[in-house]
Amino acid sequence: MALQRALRRVFATAMALGMASAAAATARVAPVGQGGLSPASGGDLFDEIYRRGAPVEKTLTTVSASFVETTTSTLLKAPHVARGTLVGRRPRQVRLTYTGADARTVIVDGNTLALEWPARNLRETRDISGMMRRTERFLVMSTPAELRKHFDIVAAEARDRVGSWRVTFTPKRKQMGESVSRVDLWIDQGSLVLHALKLEYPGGDTRLMEFSDVRINPPVAPDAFATAARR
Repeated sequence: MALQRALRRVFATAMALGMASAAAATARVAPVGQGGLSPASGGDLFDEIYRRGAPVEKTLTTVSASFVETTTSTLLKAPHVARGTLVGRRPRQVRLTYTGADARTVIVDGNTLALEWPARNLRETRDISGMMRRTERFLVMSTPAELRKHFDIVAAEARDRVGSWRVTFTPKRKQMGESVSRVDLWIDQGSLVLHALKLEYPGGDTRLMEFSDVRINPPVAPDAFATAARR
Protein backbone atom coordinates (compact mmCIF):
# COMPACT_ATOMS: atom_id res chain seq x y z
CA MET A 1 0.00 0.00 0.00
CA ALA A 2 2.88 2.38 0.72
CA LEU A 3 4.20 2.03 -2.82
CA GLN A 4 0.71 2.47 -4.24
CA ARG A 5 0.36 5.78 -2.40
CA ALA A 6 3.82 6.79 -3.60
CA LEU A 7 2.80 6.04 -7.19
CA ARG A 8 -0.17 8.38 -6.81
CA ARG A 9 2.14 11.14 -5.61
CA VAL A 10 4.54 10.57 -8.49
CA PHE A 11 1.68 10.60 -10.98
CA ALA A 12 0.58 13.98 -9.64
CA THR A 13 4.13 15.31 -9.79
CA ALA A 14 4.73 13.94 -13.26
CA MET A 15 1.63 15.83 -14.37
CA ALA A 16 3.00 18.97 -12.78
CA LEU A 17 6.30 18.54 -14.61
CA GLY A 18 4.64 17.81 -17.91
CA MET A 19 1.86 20.41 -17.81
CA ALA A 20 3.20 23.18 -15.60
CA SER A 21 6.84 23.54 -16.54
CA ALA A 22 6.03 24.59 -20.08
CA ALA A 23 3.45 27.06 -18.84
CA ALA A 24 5.77 28.53 -16.23
CA ALA A 25 8.60 28.94 -18.70
CA THR A 26 6.30 30.75 -21.09
CA ALA A 27 6.14 33.68 -18.70
CA ARG A 28 9.86 34.29 -19.27
CA VAL A 29 9.64 34.62 -23.03
CA ALA A 30 6.03 35.69 -23.68
CA PRO A 31 4.67 37.65 -20.71
CA VAL A 32 0.98 38.42 -20.78
CA GLY A 33 -0.82 41.62 -19.86
CA GLN A 34 -3.28 42.17 -17.09
CA GLY A 35 -6.04 40.83 -19.26
CA GLY A 36 -4.37 37.42 -19.52
CA LEU A 37 -4.74 35.09 -22.48
CA SER A 38 -7.60 35.19 -24.92
CA PRO A 39 -8.51 32.21 -27.10
CA ALA A 40 -7.60 32.64 -30.73
CA SER A 41 -10.54 33.28 -33.02
CA GLY A 42 -12.58 30.10 -33.19
CA GLY A 43 -10.22 28.41 -30.73
CA ASP A 44 -10.41 27.15 -27.16
CA LEU A 45 -8.84 28.49 -23.97
CA PHE A 46 -7.02 25.23 -23.25
CA ASP A 47 -5.62 25.16 -26.79
CA GLU A 48 -4.33 28.71 -26.32
CA ILE A 49 -2.65 27.95 -22.99
CA TYR A 50 -1.07 24.87 -24.51
CA ARG A 51 0.02 26.78 -27.62
CA ARG A 52 1.83 29.44 -25.58
CA GLY A 53 3.86 26.79 -23.79
CA ALA A 54 4.73 24.64 -26.79
CA PRO A 55 7.52 26.81 -28.33
CA VAL A 56 9.69 26.57 -25.20
CA GLU A 57 9.00 22.92 -24.40
CA LYS A 58 12.31 21.75 -25.83
CA THR A 59 14.33 24.18 -23.70
CA LEU A 60 13.13 22.74 -20.38
CA THR A 61 15.46 20.43 -18.51
CA THR A 62 14.77 20.81 -14.78
CA VAL A 63 12.13 22.18 -12.40
CA SER A 64 11.90 22.64 -8.64
CA ALA A 65 9.23 23.84 -6.21
CA SER A 66 7.90 23.67 -2.68
CA PHE A 67 4.54 22.01 -2.12
CA VAL A 68 1.75 21.45 0.37
CA GLU A 69 -0.08 18.16 -0.13
CA THR A 70 -3.57 17.64 1.32
CA THR A 71 -5.05 14.15 1.25
CA THR A 72 -8.66 13.30 2.01
CA SER A 73 -9.86 9.73 2.38
CA THR A 74 -12.83 7.78 3.61
CA LEU A 75 -10.34 6.11 5.95
CA LEU A 76 -9.24 9.41 7.53
CA LYS A 77 -11.20 11.36 10.13
CA ALA A 78 -9.61 14.61 8.94
CA PRO A 79 -7.51 15.65 5.92
CA HIS A 80 -3.83 14.80 6.14
CA VAL A 81 -1.49 17.69 5.33
CA ALA A 82 2.16 17.19 4.36
CA ARG A 83 4.84 19.59 3.15
CA GLY A 84 8.02 19.25 1.20
CA THR A 85 10.00 20.05 -1.91
CA LEU A 86 10.23 18.54 -5.37
CA VAL A 87 12.86 18.53 -8.06
CA GLY A 88 12.56 17.02 -11.52
CA ARG A 89 14.91 16.48 -14.42
CA ARG A 90 13.68 15.40 -17.80
CA PRO A 91 13.00 12.98 -19.16
CA ARG A 92 12.40 10.57 -16.22
CA GLN A 93 13.69 11.78 -12.89
CA VAL A 94 11.62 13.12 -9.98
CA ARG A 95 12.36 13.50 -6.28
CA LEU A 96 9.74 14.31 -3.64
CA THR A 97 11.20 15.12 -0.23
CA TYR A 98 8.62 15.25 2.58
CA THR A 99 9.67 17.14 5.70
CA GLY A 100 8.47 17.19 9.29
CA ALA A 101 7.83 14.41 11.77
CA ASP A 102 6.79 11.96 9.04
CA ALA A 103 9.74 12.65 6.72
CA ARG A 104 10.12 10.43 3.67
CA THR A 105 11.48 10.47 0.15
CA VAL A 106 9.98 9.26 -3.12
CA ILE A 107 12.41 9.00 -6.04
CA VAL A 108 11.88 8.16 -9.68
CA ASP A 109 15.01 7.39 -11.67
CA GLY A 110 14.18 6.11 -15.12
CA ASN A 111 11.62 3.32 -14.79
CA THR A 112 12.25 2.69 -11.09
CA LEU A 113 10.40 4.16 -8.13
CA ALA A 114 12.06 4.05 -4.72
CA LEU A 115 10.35 4.85 -1.42
CA GLU A 116 12.40 5.59 1.70
CA TRP A 117 10.30 6.04 4.85
CA PRO A 118 12.51 5.92 7.97
CA ALA A 119 9.68 6.28 10.52
CA ARG A 120 8.10 3.10 9.15
CA ASN A 121 11.38 1.36 8.44
CA LEU A 122 10.41 1.09 4.76
CA ARG A 123 12.72 0.99 1.79
CA GLU A 124 11.01 -0.39 -1.32
CA THR A 125 11.39 -0.21 -5.08
CA ARG A 126 9.07 -0.91 -8.00
CA ASP A 127 9.23 -0.97 -11.77
CA ILE A 128 6.93 1.77 -13.12
CA SER A 129 7.77 1.65 -16.82
CA GLY A 130 4.10 1.29 -17.79
CA MET A 131 3.00 4.28 -15.73
CA MET A 132 5.82 6.44 -17.10
CA ARG A 133 4.92 5.60 -20.68
CA ARG A 134 1.29 6.57 -20.10
CA THR A 135 2.25 9.80 -18.35
CA GLU A 136 4.57 10.85 -21.16
CA ARG A 137 2.00 9.99 -23.79
CA PHE A 138 -0.86 11.93 -22.28
CA LEU A 139 0.86 14.84 -20.56
CA VAL A 140 4.14 15.60 -22.30
CA MET A 141 4.09 14.53 -25.93
CA SER A 142 0.37 14.78 -26.79
CA THR A 143 -1.32 17.63 -28.65
CA PRO A 144 -4.62 19.09 -27.39
CA ALA A 145 -6.45 17.13 -30.09
CA GLU A 146 -4.80 13.87 -28.99
CA LEU A 147 -5.52 14.61 -25.34
CA ARG A 148 -9.20 15.12 -26.15
CA LYS A 149 -9.36 11.60 -27.53
CA HIS A 150 -8.81 10.38 -23.98
CA PHE A 151 -10.14 13.20 -21.80
CA ASP A 152 -13.01 15.65 -21.68
CA ILE A 153 -11.16 18.95 -21.12
CA VAL A 154 -12.70 22.15 -19.78
CA ALA A 155 -10.75 25.38 -19.21
CA ALA A 156 -12.36 28.38 -17.54
CA GLU A 157 -11.86 31.20 -15.05
CA ALA A 158 -11.27 29.72 -11.62
CA ARG A 159 -13.92 30.83 -9.15
CA ASP A 160 -12.01 29.44 -6.17
CA ARG A 161 -8.62 31.02 -7.01
CA VAL A 162 -8.77 34.63 -8.15
CA GLY A 163 -6.62 35.37 -11.19
CA SER A 164 -6.29 31.72 -12.22
CA TRP A 165 -7.68 29.38 -14.82
CA ARG A 166 -8.97 25.98 -13.85
CA VAL A 167 -8.39 23.19 -16.37
CA THR A 168 -10.28 19.95 -15.74
CA PHE A 169 -9.46 16.57 -17.27
CA THR A 170 -12.06 13.80 -17.04
CA PRO A 171 -11.06 10.39 -18.50
CA LYS A 172 -13.29 9.11 -21.26
CA ARG A 173 -12.21 5.49 -21.02
CA LYS A 174 -13.48 3.32 -18.19
CA GLN A 175 -10.09 1.68 -17.64
CA MET A 176 -8.38 5.03 -17.11
CA GLY A 177 -11.19 6.25 -14.89
CA GLU A 178 -10.63 3.30 -12.57
CA SER A 179 -7.29 4.85 -11.57
CA VAL A 180 -8.07 8.58 -11.55
CA SER A 181 -11.59 9.90 -12.07
CA ARG A 182 -10.72 13.58 -12.49
CA VAL A 183 -7.72 15.94 -12.58
CA ASP A 184 -7.84 19.70 -12.00
CA LEU A 185 -5.05 22.19 -12.70
CA TRP A 186 -5.01 25.82 -11.51
CA ILE A 187 -2.79 28.05 -13.66
CA ASP A 188 -1.97 31.67 -12.83
CA GLN A 189 -3.19 34.00 -15.59
CA GLY A 190 -0.36 36.50 -15.15
CA SER A 191 2.69 34.27 -14.81
CA LEU A 192 1.29 31.00 -16.25
CA VAL A 193 2.77 29.19 -13.25
CA LEU A 194 0.88 26.15 -11.94
CA HIS A 195 -0.67 27.03 -8.57
CA ALA A 196 -2.20 23.68 -7.73
CA LEU A 197 -3.11 20.22 -8.96
CA LYS A 198 -5.88 17.99 -7.64
CA LEU A 199 -6.52 14.32 -8.34
CA GLU A 200 -9.86 12.71 -7.53
CA TYR A 201 -10.00 8.92 -7.25
CA PRO A 202 -12.93 6.51 -7.57
CA GLY A 203 -14.53 6.19 -4.16
CA GLY A 204 -14.11 9.84 -3.24
CA ASP A 205 -10.48 10.09 -2.09
CA THR A 206 -8.59 13.21 -3.22
CA ARG A 207 -5.03 14.52 -3.34
CA LEU A 208 -4.34 18.24 -3.69
CA MET A 209 -0.82 19.55 -4.33
CA GLU A 210 -0.30 23.32 -4.01
CA PHE A 211 2.96 24.70 -5.39
CA SER A 212 5.10 27.72 -4.52
CA ASP A 213 8.57 28.99 -5.40
CA VAL A 214 8.41 27.25 -8.79
CA ARG A 215 11.76 27.49 -10.60
CA ILE A 216 12.46 26.51 -14.19
CA ASN A 217 15.84 25.04 -15.20
CA PRO A 218 17.52 25.43 -11.79
CA PRO A 219 20.85 23.67 -11.22
CA VAL A 220 20.37 20.10 -9.97
CA ALA A 221 23.01 18.06 -8.17
CA PRO A 222 24.26 15.02 -10.12
CA ASP A 223 23.16 12.66 -7.32
CA ALA A 224 19.79 14.32 -6.65
CA PHE A 225 17.91 11.20 -7.71
CA ALA A 226 20.16 8.60 -6.11
CA THR A 227 18.70 6.41 -3.38
CA ALA A 228 20.44 5.71 -0.08
CA ALA A 229 21.28 2.21 -1.27
CA ARG A 230 23.22 3.60 -4.25
CA ARG A 231 25.31 6.10 -2.31
